[in-house]
Amino acid sequence: MELRHLKTFKFVAEYLNFTKAAQQLNFTQPAVSAQIQTLEQELKKELFLRVGKKTFLTPEGEILKTYTDQLFSIVDEIESSFSELSSSYEIITIAAGESYCSNFFPYVISEHLKLFPHIQIKLISCKRDEVIKGVESNKYDIGIISGELCKNEITNIVIAEEDMVLVVSKDLYASYPEDQLLTKFPIIKYQAEGYFEMMMKKYLRQAKLSSQNVIEFRSLDGIKKAVLNNVGLGLGISVSIKKEISNGDLVPILVNENKVKVKTSIITLKEKEKVVTIQTFINLIQKIWNSISTME
Repeated sequence: MELRHLKTFKFVAEYLNFTKAAQQLNFTQPAVSAQIQTLEQELKKELFLRVGKKTFLTPEGEILKTYTDQLFSIVDEIESSFSELSSSYEIITIAAGESYCSNFFPYVISEHLKLFPHIQIKLISCKRDEVIKGVESNKYDIGIISGELCKNEITNIVIAEEDMVLVVSKDLYASYPEDQLLTKFPIIKYQAEGYFEMMMKKYLRQAKLSSQNVIEFRSLDGIKKAVLNNVGLGLGISVSIKKEISNGDLVPILVNENKVKVKTSIITLKEKEKVVTIQTFINLIQKIWNSISTME
């Protein structure tokens, strides 16, 4: 069944008059009759009964009218959503930490622009607290944070849960036993606050390394380079160094069953849940986020 034939049927069923339906559709009356005949032939059912100058729906026609009314109600909703998508929120502002901006969003934005090239994306790199404040104050439409945020006015969606790992370069791993690595070299970790700092402390405490010499970097890329250059052991989450672990440049140590998991969440104001452009972007993040970590 073609949608145009069903639309013609809908108008004829509403007016029970082929001439009025043709006027509303801007068709000729013979064109309307031809479409109804085609539909009846396809369904192998008569849809209208003509008695003199009056037209009535047959029982089969009544059934089809019920379904076409539902169908075109959905079509109207689709058209309304598309209209909203093209007319509102032409700029989406996203705030996230440095590692999310550099490791994930090049892929997310690329995929989004393939689907919605008219929507502009503004990506802001900032600390977790600044992301949260910006979303709460409506400065940012979407935020990506480590951990979760439980507030009445905020929607929080967990999109990932990654292991925290301690890694060493392949050269140091080949040169020293593990116990010497832990005493001879410092631990290099990210200078963070709040949730991420709490999870790093939890890892060090569980590994009995809380008294270890620690160097803090403000750059995750800097930490990676320092570890690759044999400066010390690197503490981070597995997704940010997945490629280096996979190709053997970095080697995880202190691997045990008591893993420390680090969550990543999308946050947005609840009042923006029904904004089509924002919800579409959030849906895309949920769909591809975990697959990005497997890309090389």
